[in-house]
Amino acid sequence: MLVRQTPFRLLRAAVFAAVSASASLLLHLWSGGLAPGPLQFAAALALLFAAAYAIGGRQRGFLVLTPLCLAAQFGLHEFFELGATATAGHAHGAGLSMWLVHLAAALAQASWLARGDAAFARLLDALTLYFARAVRVLGAGLLVAIRPRRVALRAQAPRPVPAVRTAISHRGPPRFAFS
Repeated sequence: MLVRQTPFRLLRAAVFAAVSASASLLLHLWSGGLAPGPLQFAAALALLFAAAYAIGGRQRGFLVLTPLCLAAQFGLHEFFELGATATAGHAHGAGLSMWLVHLAAALAQASWLARGDAAFARLLDALTLYFARAVRVLGAGLLVAIRPRRVALRAQAPRPVPAVRTAISHRGPPRFAFS
C-alpha cells in the first residue's frame, strides 16, 4: 500500500491539520491571546486539511515539512488574531519571544510529523507484506501482487580490481620446500 492512496492521504492530512491547529491554538492561549470561536477554529482546521491534502501526494521529510509548519504556525496565529477583540493591556503578538516560540513549535512539529509519516509508511509496508503472505498461504495458489517500496540507498561504487591480479593463483608449495 502506498501512503498516497486516498484513505491514507486523508488520514495524513487530518493528522497534520489537527497537530498544527492544536499547537497553534495552545501557543496562542498560552501567550495571552483570546480563544477563537468554535467556527473560527473549525475554519482553521478545514483550511489546514485542504492544504495538507493538496500537498500530501507523497511522503514528506523534515526539510519539506519545516517551511509548511512555519507557514501554518504564523498563518494560524494571524487567523486567530482576526477573531480576537482588542482589550486594554492586550500586548499579544508583539515581540521576539512570540516569534521564537512559534519557530520552536514549528520545528518540533515538523520533526514529529516527519517521523510519524515515515513510521506510518513502514507500518503500511509491513502490513501489506504480512497480509499478502497470509493470502498466499491460505489462498492456495492465489496470485497476490506485491510491489515493495524502492528505497534509494547510498551505495559506494565498487573499487576496480585489475583483471590480471584476480586470474593469477598464488597457491602452491612454499619456495623453500624445493631447496
